[in-house]
Amino acid sequence: MKIIIPLVLVFALILCLAGCGKKRGKEALHSTDDFPATKDAQENAGLEHIWSITDKSDFVIAMSEYITKKAQYGKNVAALSEAERVFYITQILEMEVNNGGIIQFFDNFGGNFSNELVSAFTAIGAHKTAAICQKAIDAFGRDIPVDWEERREMLDELESDEIIEILEECDSAFFAYEEDLNELNYNFVMNNKEQFT
Repeated sequence: MKIIIPLVLVFALILCLAGCGKKRGKEALHSTDDFPATKDAQENAGLEHIWSITDKSDFVIAMSEYITKKAQYGKNVAALSEAERVFYITQILEMEVNNGGIIQFFDNFGGNFSNELVSAFTAIGAHKTAAICQKAIDAFGRDIPVDWEERREMLDELESDEIIEILEECDSAFFAYEEDLNELNYNFVMNNKEQFT
């Protein structure tokens, strides 16, 4: 009997704790998502942590994840400052090229920023990468539409062995990594720290 009473009390406590976090109509407990100020504080705490990262590669990765979330994975790029947008564009291109080549960048959401590539890479000091981007854009012989459907039609219409060969040359030049994009992105963020919020 002495053992059963404590076990029953422990079991009741576990049930109580397990049920406390469940939402039940009007009596529901609020999560931090229900309080924008708390959510902002959590995001700022995340940003404060990023600023404390000393490894440059880890810093760039963490900042990229933070900025991507801030932009709501591309759904709210307008929320980004000018410097955050530059950083975001350079990160999207690098991710897409490493995942499937520059054609994948143009074919996916990142292609919405095609006409900003050269200025973004120039802004971080990656002039060789900016030239690679310009060569890829020039391969199409016209402006690249921001709208995905229009861009998709253009890519289908203009796809040729010659364009594919030029884009593959751009991929090879990019993969040579003649510029340290991590270092350049890191320096760009640090030089524009006040715009990363």
